[in-house]
Amino acid sequence: MFPAAADALPAMRQACRPPRRLPIHPKSHGLGGRVAVGADNSGDIDTGDRVLAAHPGAQIVYAENGATVVIGNDAPVSMTAVDRASALGRYLQHVIGECAFAPGERQRSLPGGGQAGARMAGRMAESDGEAARLEVRETGEISVNQALAEHRRLVVLGDPGCGKTTLLRYLALLYARDLAEGGEHLRRELAITESGTLPILLPLRQFARYLGEQRDDGTEGHLVLLRFLVRRLANQRIDVPENFFDEWLHHGRAVLLLDGLDEVADPALRRRVARRVDDFTRACAGCRYVVTSRIIGYTEASQLAAGYATTTVREFTLADVRRFLAQWHRLIAIGQMGPGAGAEAAAARQSEQLLASIEANERVRELAIHPLLLTVIALVHRDRVKLPDRRAELYQEAIDVLLGKWDDAKGIGEGVGERCLIGDRPFDTSDRRLVLQRLAYRMHDERQKEIDRQPLRESLADGLAGAVNDARDLDAAVDRLLRLIQERAGLLIARGEGSYAFSHLTFQEYLAALEIAGSDDYVARTLARSADPWRREVILLTAGHLSTQTKERTTRLIRAIADARAEPVP
Repeated sequence: MFPAAADALPAMRQACRPPRRLPIHPKSHGLGGRVAVGADNSGDIDTGDRVLAAHPGAQIVYAENGATVVIGNDAPVSMTAVDRASALGRYLQHVIGECAFAPGERQRSLPGGGQAGARMAGRMAESDGEAARLEVRETGEISVNQALAEHRRLVVLGDPGCGKTTLLRYLALLYARDLAEGGEHLRRELAITESGTLPILLPLRQFARYLGEQRDDGTEGHLVLLRFLVRRLANQRIDVPENFFDEWLHHGRAVLLLDGLDEVADPALRRRVARRVDDFTRACAGCRYVVTSRIIGYTEASQLAAGYATTTVREFTLADVRRFLAQWHRLIAIGQMGPGAGAEAAAARQSEQLLASIEANERVRELAIHPLLLTVIALVHRDRVKLPDRRAELYQEAIDVLLGKWDDAKGIGEGVGERCLIGDRPFDTSDRRLVLQRLAYRMHDERQKEIDRQPLRESLADGLAGAVNDARDLDAAVDRLLRLIQERAGLLIARGEGSYAFSHLTFQEYLAALEIAGSDDYVARTLARSADPWRREVILLTAGHLSTQTKERTTRLIRAIADARAEPVP
């Protein structure tokens, strides 16, 4: 949804097949500026502005021990205005390196040309340079650029997957590059003149975890958030002085990008986080603030009071859908084929085919106005010809796509040992989904969005216990599954500091719904929490999934909900 995002993205990388040694030929052939790769040759090569071409499946880089290989945006960050070795240089390299990737992309690369990067780009980039649109509550529609120009303190609300986190990562990237390069990124892309401003991107769920470890004696103020910022950098092994943020904050030369107030599941802790954000806002009043939350999680008790304007991300229009698909397919094609007319033509063809399918089905059109669901539709369209038209079916397809790509993501094909977690028994998509269903249900029932390593291991062990009896084999199976999750999972990713989370809450909710729908007491489980807003989406998805299975079970659930009296929220 945001302009010129292609510059903010890493080059799309296609997942490699199992390595086949085909070293690089040292000679440059006269092929219109291209460099060809021959067989059974080796040597040094410097392509400059030329294109290195290789046959599909070829290993185009083979590095001996001690060599350094740099690809795409993993290259050193441009630092024309900042000393790379300084504390500021190290910090900016960290911010740019993290925000140039879509969430979870460093953990995996899906076959087909980098869907994770395209998912980020599809929400950010537009071919005609229009800005994303927000709805300012009770005052009409406004662009992101206008909202930033008019409000130094901004709350951005939106439904799951509408691009709130992507917006903050994009802003962090622009501010960091502008500071690192002394450039015109902010003026050119956002039409604001705030060069020399330090971006601070902070997931509020992490701050909440830290805050929950501190005793609330009624005296904690804004300094608790500052202490957490310093501790977080230390945990990420970013070497900066303890007073690194002080000057930036004191002089109002920082932008605080605070993500996911709603992701603090405990209402009391969420209120406490909101009050500390208010304290920090008042103490560092000269800084810019952008806070995101789901609409349903931004209740009166948790709303910010320090002069924040509130906006909501509007749904896609058909024009937005068209731009999204055009950019999404373009980056996929470039990742597979490289830039050129062939990639452009292939992208246009794929985009038009999918757009025609969406326009031909009213229910799919209704789903496609949500960025997350449009991404799911695009992913599913790459794996099958006919699109499902129910939201539950789309989630099912997307989850099957992601789970099925675990083994393929780094070229691990059928028959390789890592595909079998327990002895010689294959651990297929259905097995993985069942384990994650139980994990998702446990986390959602306990109002968790992240889980520590040890409880995660216990949950995975419970899920695998029916397939193996020996304790040592079970422990090894859990280790292997965790390794798969860390390296290639598209649904469950390592968050750092020993914690894990589903890559998006929607997937946790859907998997929890599958666990409920598959149980004999699915009606009782649903009714037990039917009045709890935290479980609203799970209930809807449970009914949606059941509607794809049997009419009898669906009717029974709907009647039970209709007949039940509302329970108070726990």
